[in-house]
Amino acid sequence: MDLENLKKIAKDFVDQRDWRKFQTTKELAANTSVEANELLELFMWRDGKEIDSKLLTGGDSELLRKVKNETADVFFSCLAIADQVGFDLGEAFLDKMGELEKRYDKEKVKGKVVKIHAKD
Repeated sequence: MDLENLKKIAKDFVDQRDWRKFQTTKELAANTSVEANELLELFMWRDGKEIDSKLLTGGDSELLRKVKNETADVFFSCLAIADQVGFDLGEAFLDKMGELEKRYDKEKVKGKVVKIHAKD
């Protein structure tokens, strides 16, 4: 399913409940942060390699269910922001990937953990 169809599903969900009147871009951004932190909370104080091993092998189906659920919440919030502001999320993603391709030249960063700040 493409992003425009998913955005429409999210928009219809909000509109059918008459929630748009409560939504500002600021509130949606705050909600995205809260949802992202709920995702992060699933991993807090746990060994990352052990979690990955369980998730990748199907060794913890309940954790996988929770990860999928929280990731979907973050995605819903991103779709809602794109709808609220009126931009194409797919296009924004591709623009960002182009920016990252330039900033993180694969020959220079391959196999390294680096943080290169954008030049604004």
